[in-house]
Amino acid sequence: MLVAMVAGTVFVMAFAGRRPEPATRTVAPPVHGERPWLAPEMAARIVGAGGTLGPLFADVRLGGPAPSPATRARIEQFAREQHVEIDLDVAHDELVAVRFAATYSGCCGYEGADTLALRLERPSTGSCCVCGENRWIDDWKVATGDGLEVTARVRVNRVEVRWRRMLALPELLERAEAMIGQPASDVGEAASGDWIEVDAGQYLRAIPYAHRSSLPYVAARRDEPGVQVVAEARTIVEVSFTVPDPGDDAVTAALRARWRAPRIRESTWQWARSGHRITAERYPSETQITIRGRRGRR
Repeated sequence: MLVAMVAGTVFVMAFAGRRPEPATRTVAPPVHGERPWLAPEMAARIVGAGGTLGPLFADVRLGGPAPSPATRARIEQFAREQHVEIDLDVAHDELVAVRFAATYSGCCGYEGADTLALRLERPSTGSCCVCGENRWIDDWKVATGDGLEVTARVRVNRVEVRWRRMLALPELLERAEAMIGQPASDVGEAASGDWIEVDAGQYLRAIPYAHRSSLPYVAARRDEPGVQVVAEARTIVEVSFTVPDPGDDAVTAALRARWRAPRIRESTWQWARSGHRITAERYPSETQITIRGRRGRR
């Protein structure tokens, strides 16, 4: 009898101690301070086909008047809601550039950045013959068919873009000639990141213009269009650049409108204007223009 009572007590205690275990549930750890990714449909509002400005900027025009306060407020609100950066660069009451940047957070943020970069016509060097992988360019430019220059860069999980209007040839001629006699430091400071020191007294002033005859085009930064600048005693004495010349008389008209009738020797056109010596070497598909100031060598 005693044995039976002891066995019963042990059974009751064992049964009472076996409570049903709660159902397990997998809970993702909370992520603090991580920005949500820019949704593809929102990216399409910022970046249009071929890297152009998207419909978000339908009422702004690069090279046109500064955007209205209402337009600025609308774009700023969109940027806040989508956790991106958008800046409208205005100088002398003119919209000179639109800047945009997006950072994709998390362990795989580079995937979002790479996807956005494809909307910007990101170029590559092609597949590597050894590893078989596609080598993407991290810094590049796009010239769109509607006359915009797009400068883009990717740094792991971050994409940065700048849109500017490309200069027409008469504007390029005027801006290049205006550099002669200017302090190189002043021009470089005004150009900011578009002023590249190539060698002692030699610089590249990156300027948006169609340096190829076909549009649109995509180019790596090593193909940077711009004006080669030479300085002596810290003063700019020479600028040179090449423009496409498909032989449709547009370049001829622009040169004659700027500097009148040239002195022509075979394929070389020359002018002497306002103390400047101007030379245009006319080739079948391009024209190389050099402007030298009074203090320039040669």
